[in-house]
Amino acid sequence: MTARLVSIINMKGGVGKSTTTVGLAETLAVHHKARVLVIDLDPQTNASIMVAGPDRWNQLHEDERTLDYYFEAYALQSKPKPFKSLVEKKVTDLKGNPDVALCASAPEFRTVERDMIEAFVKRQFHIEAIQKWICERFAQGFRTVLNDFDYILVDCPPGISLFAEAALIAADAIVVPTIPDYVSRLGLITFRRRALRLINERRGGPSALLVMATKYEEDMALHRSEAALLKENLGASMFDVRIPQMQDIARAAEWSDTPRTFEQKYGQGAGIIRAMGDEFLAKVALAPAL
Repeated sequence: MTARLVSIINMKGGVGKSTTTVGLAETLAVHHKARVLVIDLDPQTNASIMVAGPDRWNQLHEDERTLDYYFEAYALQSKPKPFKSLVEKKVTDLKGNPDVALCASAPEFRTVERDMIEAFVKRQFHIEAIQKWICERFAQGFRTVLNDFDYILVDCPPGISLFAEAALIAADAIVVPTIPDYVSRLGLITFRRRALRLINERRGGPSALLVMATKYEEDMALHRSEAALLKENLGASMFDVRIPQMQDIARAAEWSDTPRTFEQKYGQGAGIIRAMGDEFLAKVALAPAL
């Protein structure tokens, strides 16, 4: 079985994107014995530090095993390390060594895209050619690890950068975490329209686009009505599971030097995170494979 590649993205920040990515990775590995790779494309490095801890992330950065070094080598017209060498296996602070691996990001990654565009423009590349080139490099890297994992989860930066677009185009499925409020719903409509058009134009085939309500507060009438409206409009593309604004889920993002069980880590949110993983598997199983 080759891995299913899933990109987690939203135009907005602060919607729980990295928390969703790491929660999915850990519940898939723990409860479904899946081999999962997290690829962190966000220069904020939240997913990297959440899943590997600050000390291990620092070591990856010092060893130049982060994505900024990988793509910067291309911009400087030098040979990068093999993509496989970026993969750090057996991360997470969960007991039992669940099969979660990481390709880490770094703050410097935010300047790499700008430097790459500048370098390629000087070489007379047009923006579409640069996008195609990035997509090809992504595809080459992904292909070298597809047989090593069951799921590759890509934590994308907010907005749509060239790297995020490449991740969208490559994905078998796209998960959009969103806070269920009016402004977010309007942004989601715009993003969904653009993303689907982009995928259809450049991927050469359909990709499932799924939406999940995050930071949900049941006692807020606005959240209840907006989540119901999203479900009415999106149907099966909308997750039934809603990730609540819950202290235990927020605290799960904090690294623990002492290994802990899934239930200890997620506390009262453990059942919800597990249910999210179950529904994720059911929905992604229907997505067309690459």
